Amino acid sequence: MTDAVLGWDVGGVNLKAARVERDGGAEPLVIEQPFAIWREPERLPALLSEIASCLGRSSMMAVTMTAELADCLATKREGGTFVLNAFRDVFPDVEPRIYGVDGRFHSLDAAREQPHLVAAANWMASATFLARTFSDALVVDVGSTTTDIIPIRGGRVAACGRTDPERLCCGELVYTGALRTPVCAIVSAVPLRGRRCRVASELFAIAADVHRWLGRIDDQAYTCDTPDGRGRSRPEAGARIARMVCADVETLTDRDIRTIAGYVTRAQVRQIARGIRQVMDRIGRDCPRLAVLAGQGAFLGMAAAEEAGLETRDLALDIGSAVARSTPAAAVAHLLAAQPPWASV
Repeated sequence: MTDAVLGWDVGGVNLKAARVERDGGAEPLVIEQPFAIWREPERLPALLSEIASCLGRSSMMAVTMTAELADCLATKREGGTFVLNAFRDVFPDVEPRIYGVDGRFHSLDAAREQPHLVAAANWMASATFLARTFSDALVVDVGSTTTDIIPIRGGRVAACGRTDPERLCCGELVYTGALRTPVCAIVSAVPLRGRRCRVASELFAIAADVHRWLGRIDDQAYTCDTPDGRGRSRPEAGARIARMVCADVETLTDRDIRTIAGYVTRAQVRQIARGIRQVMDRIGRDCPRLAVLAGQGAFLGMAAAEEAGLETRDLALDIGSAVARSTPAAAVAHLLAAQPPWASV
């Protein structure tokens, strides 16, 4: 065991961890492991152990999660308990601290008693940590599945919602992301050779295919499953996009596919921009004018923030791309590292 903190962000499709030295003398080490918990929930303990071994085990762990919403689990209570039990079983000699939507750490037992308090709290960890550097900003974190839009004012998190439904209602959670979002959830129709063509309501293509075709991501960044089980190359992504209009690469040209992909991207940017504007309208004239961009879809967040008239700052330039992609894991580790060991909660 060493004097470091392991921060965990247990998501429904990605498992992220960061190692932060308490003395702040080294850059965080980050591991991001694609893991669809709904498919193989029984693998979670083994993956936790494997990642901890790679990063170096520690007597201090900070945890945040979104995996409680996985549809292999009947309720958020069951989901949260499942994740917490995995930490208890894998690390019996460690008392992890679980971060809550109230901006505080809780013991594992307290979190088990109030699972809704720690459900989907990773956005709060990110915003609380970033508020130390950016006293007035909108954090726009575009992940593989969702986008968080979190206002910071006067060095404090000024979010309106706490639960996912509340955040969806007030624009602080937009359910669109850089990889997993089905194209048919972004658009209902696309331009095709001068006409408006409805798209198939099928999981033929996802956002990752669009951004892969346009060169926004590469094969390695396409970390989720492909809709058809085929590869992640640009031609294969293009074939899936063509299927959205019930066509294929023999009947559509590269120009047709590029037109469709560009339209879908612009529509996704508008979805995020609408969330940003909703948050801005709620705050009014005192709304911060700086958007701090995080997540693997930061390119979408930047375009949306600029469309909303905001200045932008890519967090990757400050903390590196790997940490910016895994901001909640690093944030929750830093927040715990700044506290006295085993501070009462």
